[in-house]
Amino acid sequence: MQLILKLFIQVNNMNLIKFIKNKIIAKSFENKVNKLLKVAYSKENSDLLVHNDGSIVRDGNQLFDLKHEFVPGIYLRKMILNQGTSVISAIHKREHVWFLLSGCITVSDKNGTNTFEAPYMGFSESGIQRAIYAHENSIFQNVFQNPFELKNLDELEDYNYSLTKDDYNDFIRNAII
Repeated sequence: MQLILKLFIQVNNMNLIKFIKNKIIAKSFENKVNKLLKVAYSKENSDLLVHNDGSIVRDGNQLFDLKHEFVPGIYLRKMILNQGTSVISAIHKREHVWFLLSGCITVSDKNGTNTFEAPYMGFSESGIQRAIYAHENSIFQNVFQNPFELKNLDELEDYNYSLTKDDYNDFIRNAII
């Protein structure tokens, strides 16, 4: 009995340590992204930098292109990344599936960094924000729910994304389950 209890305490301590480590990594990622965005917003848009002063970017200039498609109940957002392009996403409000249709990208988020080669299918959890680097020309496809059949990009972006952690936390607090 004592051995089982000791093992349980060790497992719980390991889980606690893992939990704390993951929180530190997540906070570190969030801090790095916020610092990077602050610097980016202080710069002028150019051929090498595109931002929308904290709003969703819809025109990637020569760095990336966005395509939007709609089918009943679904919104498809395709990002065509040129080689060497880095993108920081907004915070995703809802779980969704994504596909790497072509190319090779590295994705960093609060859970770590992974490199993916097409074809690849992944799942994005709510609350995730990603930094993506394209090692080569790549096509990244998000597949979002669109239960209200929205076609207005402002409304779709508001439904699917938060631009700040505070906005995301407000969304979670007010979410109807």
